[in-house]
Amino acid sequence: MEKQRVSIIDRPLSKGKGEVSLAAFAFLFCEIVQHTQRRCAQRSYADTEAKLSELGRAVGLRALDPLVYRERGVRREVKLVALLSLIQSTVWKALFGRGAYSLEKSVENG
Repeated sequence: MEKQRVSIIDRPLSKGKGEVSLAAFAFLFCEIVQHTQRRCAQRSYADTEAKLSELGRAVGLRALDPLVYRERGVRREVKLVALLSLIQSTVWKALFGRGAYSLEKSVENG
């Protein structure tokens, strides 16, 4: 019996460990901040903050895509409560290791 090789495209997305060494994360974060500060040395702190914000947004979007795809497949959430529920359970758990406590509806006008 010979096993057929499955293309990497046809393989399911693995859940992975989901954990990164705190030391590795701290080192990477420190290097990113230092690199951004060096590149924005002649500019203001606002420019450094804007660049770090851009980087964070790009990383967040790239991290969010596989989380949503694993959880919901190709279905895209368009309802606010369903989207908040996805953030409360899946995204929060991936970021902080546990789901968020509660999802409450606000009735404020404003």
